[in-house]
Amino acid sequence: MELTEYLNQALAWARMGFDTVNSIQGLVIALIAAIIMNRYNRIVVFALGATVVHELVNIGRNFYAGAANPLPDYLDLEVLKLVAIRFVGYLIAISLIYLVRRLFFRG
Repeated sequence: MELTEYLNQALAWARMGFDTVNSIQGLVIALIAAIIMNRYNRIVVFALGATVVHELVNIGRNFYAGAANPLPDYLDLEVLKLVAIRFVGYLIAISLIYLVRRLFFRG
């Protein structure tokens, strides 16, 4: 593969990731994570935590909706790919919110 193909794939993942986080649930989780994050070098930890919280909220919603099996099949590669894409989305969303917070609210 050429470098441009890798870049296009990375951009596609970033776009899909941001799209999965760009909902009320995802934006609230990203906002809370960006507010409590005190240093940017912890972004991976906070994005991972936000992804786990997102999954737990989805499981809870399925449970309260009366789904027969509220747990996703985390052994399925498509489900794992969606979780990885969501993680990339949280990396982007938390980074952007943190940047805005740092620019406008020094301290």
